[in-house]
Amino acid sequence: MLGVADQHESPRPEPGPNLPEKSRTAEVVDAEVVDSEVVETDAPARPQQSADDAEFRQYQQFLEFQKFREWQQSQGGDVAVPPPAVPPAAKPQDPKKAWWKRALGLLRYKLVRRLIYWVLALLLALWLISYLINQVTSFFGGSSGNGDGTSNGGVPVDSVPVKSENPQQAVRGVYNWLRGPNPERTCDLFSDDGKSGFFQAHGASDCATAARQLHSQITDPNAYANPKFDHNAVTEIGSEAQVLGCRVRVNGGPRLGTFKLTKQPDGGWTISAYALQADDCDR
Repeated sequence: MLGVADQHESPRPEPGPNLPEKSRTAEVVDAEVVDSEVVETDAPARPQQSADDAEFRQYQQFLEFQKFREWQQSQGGDVAVPPPAVPPAAKPQDPKKAWWKRALGLLRYKLVRRLIYWVLALLLALWLISYLINQVTSFFGGSSGNGDGTSNGGVPVDSVPVKSENPQQAVRGVYNWLRGPNPERTCDLFSDDGKSGFFQAHGASDCATAARQLHSQITDPNAYANPKFDHNAVTEIGSEAQVLGCRVRVNGGPRLGTFKLTKQPDGGWTISAYALQADDCDR
């Protein structure tokens, strides 16, 4: 079998001075035309697909959509913007408590409660002391009087018999003047009919004599000048009034009877009648 020389084989050099004189027998090389095989290089690696083809396709579509959005933004196109997230509703604040609720909240502290107890106890003690002093002064009299029978602190202001503005003030003036150094001044509070009833009720010849007799029976001038009127002692109807002696508490001297008073044109009250006991006292 004849060998076919390779057409692409380069010609061999001729023997020259640089070559050895030894001749060589040309060797025939068997050659065959070999079909060249095209070796394909591997394609660029693609993303590793997941086991689920459907998920992989969705991923590819998502990438394409992202590229489309980037291209659309670069071209100035409108891009659908997702609606803004709705902020969570603000937590409603607690309304401000009223001042009295805040004040009551202080009561949970023991120190505050003790302080309140002490204040209440002190106020109660002061009130009790004042009440006892008034009772003692009312029943036993004070010691602030001077030689002429006037008092520096035991006589009420409304007992001065100048012009009686109400029936109670007129009767209080009678007690005040009877305990003083000039008891006959008591008759200035009576009308003529009132003076007659006053001295006749006490068995005297005139009003001045009856006043001096009552003055001599007074043992405590200060207590006598402060009679206590019950709530139903005074009855006032129009321009007339009545003060029941049985409903007036008197200390330090004799209790007087019942007074009938009449209001005068100038606004003052005058004793127009007097009796030791009224029928109303028996009721």
